[in-house]
Amino acid sequence: MSEIKFLSIRFRAFAQATEIEERVLAAMKFASGTEEVNVTATTGHFGNPITVFETELLKAGQIKNFLGRLAEAHIPENLIGQEEERVDEECAFHFRLDKQKAYLEELALASGRDVIDVRLKVGVYPARREAAVAAIKEWLAD
Repeated sequence: MSEIKFLSIRFRAFAQATEIEERVLAAMKFASGTEEVNVTATTGHFGNPITVFETELLKAGQIKNFLGRLAEAHIPENLIGQEEERVDEECAFHFRLDKQKAYLEELALASGRDVIDVRLKVGVYPARREAAVAAIKEWLAD
């Protein structure tokens, strides 16, 4: 993989009332590689309880470890050609991991709606979307 600077990696998952929160927490811990997960209770549009799980990797070692795990799971190669639609105006690269597979301790891209959202903040200067897309293309192609 090409050297790329990611400033942070954020993870977010939701647990609906029908889900077992401990399993979602376990999936988040596995996916992110950290034990530090913030858990927030909220309610949906119709008053249904929803639990939000969030964490963020900021340390270089944590980020490097996560990127290595992505490479081992062959996830970057499956994102080639999708850089334009996955990079936002804030220079963040987005993809979703399968929450059920993460609970089973496997990293895999999600194909359904039961996901862990992953947001990688790309460190490019000046911070322009085009520069972030180019950096992601180079990283994925390597």
